[in-house]
Amino acid sequence: MASLGKPGLDLGKRQRDDPGAIGADGDGMAVRRQSLAERREALGYTQETLAQEMGVDRSTVARWERGVQSPQPWMRPTLAKALQLTPASLAAMLGGSAPDRALASAVAPGDAARLSDLDGAEVVDSIFTTAQDLQIADRRIGGGALYPSVAHYLTQQIGPQLMSPSHGVSVPRLFAAAASVTEIAGWMAHDSGNDANARRYFDRAFRLAMAGDDRALAANSCASMAHLAIELRQPHDAVRIAVEGLGQATAAYGTSRLVARLHTMRARGLALIGDRAGCSKALEDAESILDEATAEQPAQWIAAFDEASLASEAALCFLQLAELDEAERRAREVIRLRSGDRVRSRTFAQLTLANVLVHAGRVDEAAAIGHEACSTTVSLSSARVVHQLRALGGVLSLAPRSRQVSSFLAALAGLSATSGEHNGAVSSWPV
Repeated sequence: MASLGKPGLDLGKRQRDDPGAIGADGDGMAVRRQSLAERREALGYTQETLAQEMGVDRSTVARWERGVQSPQPWMRPTLAKALQLTPASLAAMLGGSAPDRALASAVAPGDAARLSDLDGAEVVDSIFTTAQDLQIADRRIGGGALYPSVAHYLTQQIGPQLMSPSHGVSVPRLFAAAASVTEIAGWMAHDSGNDANARRYFDRAFRLAMAGDDRALAANSCASMAHLAIELRQPHDAVRIAVEGLGQATAAYGTSRLVARLHTMRARGLALIGDRAGCSKALEDAESILDEATAEQPAQWIAAFDEASLASEAALCFLQLAELDEAERRAREVIRLRSGDRVRSRTFAQLTLANVLVHAGRVDEAAAIGHEACSTTVSLSSARVVHQLRALGGVLSLAPRSRQVSSFLAALAGLSATSGEHNGAVSSWPV
């Protein structure tokens, strides 16, 4: 993909030589967008015909190319298809921060160093670096925009390695790496609203971890499956899977935070069942273990789980149990702790808080927080966020039309109709 745009065009040189050039402050959006126009022209599109393909006005395409506006996240897969680009390559072409461009380079098939060209430990190290970049970008922009590229990376690069590993590769480490990226793909499928695919990815990740004899990673997959079971309103399965994960995690080193996460998943399931005492005990266990995990070096590939993560899940437990004061306190704690690039986590906490406030009869406060979440959502590609916003809108549409409620419903109406279907409820779990 590096060949797209004019041959020999050195954008970095232009910015260094001309401090007054657009983007000389490090943004460079309008400079980089020249390649977007060149790609369109190379494929025979005019601004008018590309606009027709995308279902937008010609002026919208013009603004994209001038760099004064960016395509909304839900439009990018269609634009990438029209321009015959991977979503990651399109993201690089549209510009963004240095980490975004590095991520695009890592997962775009034409830009990344192919795993088949590497030997020995380089293969797993490359996968590990890509996995870290994916998780950073996922937190910032949501999994919907990244999911197609991750699926491509799995099938085109990691899959062939599993069938015929490069010289000197440790097969157990390779299986662990494959399991980790497969699990990441599952979360991105879930965030895209495709829970059937998420379930398949989590199933495959668990089996790969077991094949590689990596108990910690198998337990990590159990935590993900338990979360999905909760989302699918299968609380008994969630509790059972979390207990299986605890059995796997206790047989591995560096898993204290993971054990805390699994206890929290147990708590979520028990709250849905209505077991107040069991839920409270599971949360206490999670808090106690997490307090003792500060000095522990976590096992490789294990998902992060911290105080804000625990507070987020606890808020949902207390909301389910109608303990609204505690649910509000926990949700506000997450909002306080989640800043910077943790955009999606903060938005979920806002939505939890809004639902708590609705249950407490504080409708205008809930609407104001929902309106704030709507403004954040335009930078995310997350069907889960849109699904929860629409559910909140359905409740608030029945409330008296105050200024705050009307403003929220108007903002909600401007969001794309992103699918949020929970369609993974048919298959059986692997544990």
